[in-house]
Amino acid sequence: MDRFDDVETRNPTGVLTVDERETLRVALETGYFGVPRTATLDEVADELGRSNVESSQQLRRGMATVLRATNVLDDPAVVADGGTGRPLDRLFDALSHPYRRRILTLVSERESREEGGFSIGALATEDDDLELLTTELYHAHLPMLADAGYIEWESDGETVHRGSNFEEIEPVLRLMTEHRDELPDGWP
Repeated sequence: MDRFDDVETRNPTGVLTVDERETLRVALETGYFGVPRTATLDEVADELGRSNVESSQQLRRGMATVLRATNVLDDPAVVADGGTGRPLDRLFDALSHPYRRRILTLVSERESREEGGFSIGALATEDDDLELLTTELYHAHLPMLADAGYIEWESDGETVHRGSNFEEIEPVLRLMTEHRDELPDGWP
């Protein structure tokens, strides 16, 4: 099933609704799409006077409508840099966010003990906003790590496994884990 099927059902014309357009505009202006992100889903929702759930749905539907209308994902002129960049730069990009460090550490720990992959729910801590975590994982962190080849993950699946390029990053993960007490707070 195409991940945009539900969007076509709700919006078969490919035209943004007023709410979707406004949500995308506010998200863009506040830095929600920035790297690094300078606004949270809470801040976008507050500015719009809507719930996080409603804002998240409008963001997803709006982005799906824009992506479908522009065909940017099928345009050969648009090049993804996940698998073609320099390995060292890709490695440091992957380690630059705590969610990605958590994902990679769990993959390394689980598969070195022959436990196999892990479910995405294993990433949540009691301090995490579960909806925000899930949104960021599915829309940013998991696809980025999969594009780099560090993990294997299907967007409709719940399990993460070691990817074909995991050996590039594994020595750094091992080194960081072995010297965890010498690192600044925030590892993984």
